[in-house]
Amino acid sequence: MEIIKAVLIDSEENSLLGLKTLLSKFNEVEIIEIFDDANKGLDFLLKNDVDLAFVQIETPSISGLELAEEINKYSKEVKIILVSPHSHYAIKALKVAVFDYLVKPISIDELKKSLHRFNAKFKINLNSRELEIIREMSHGLSSQCIGEKLFISKHTVDTYRRTMLEKANCQNTAQLISFAIKSGLI
Repeated sequence: MEIIKAVLIDSEENSLLGLKTLLSKFNEVEIIEIFDDANKGLDFLLKNDVDLAFVQIETPSISGLELAEEINKYSKEVKIILVSPHSHYAIKALKVAVFDYLVKPISIDELKKSLHRFNAKFKINLNSRELEIIREMSHGLSSQCIGEKLFISKHTVDTYRRTMLEKANCQNTAQLISFAIKSGLI
């Protein structure tokens, strides 16, 4: 799995330390910078190669929602996960097209699911045919049946399967299907 380059932006030092501690449990995440000032964080995000930014929704300088809107205007590369102790901002967060919204205190399971979805959507890059095949695999169909259903050969289905196993860093089809389900792909 590729490394996720992450930035943390939160005006509360304890929140920053807590999120940093949680993220340190995931080998695929590299925290490249931490900011307690949202304006400085925004400037960094616009000028540097970052995959994912965890942004506190309520900061003194600009709100996490405003920061997300600015990022979406100028950079389609960095994805935003808004963090808040309140769930009532979730609808607004979706309207500004953030990648995810996590409510404090963040559980390790919630964070894991969010990172899995991020990897599946932006790092693994399964194409539409691969998604179609994995969906059929999840229904228990053999390569032969999938091939007949999709008008391709069994050999082609097996080739797609091997490619997906490699992309998702899975050892077998059961792990691949489990990964797809956990990541929200199927």
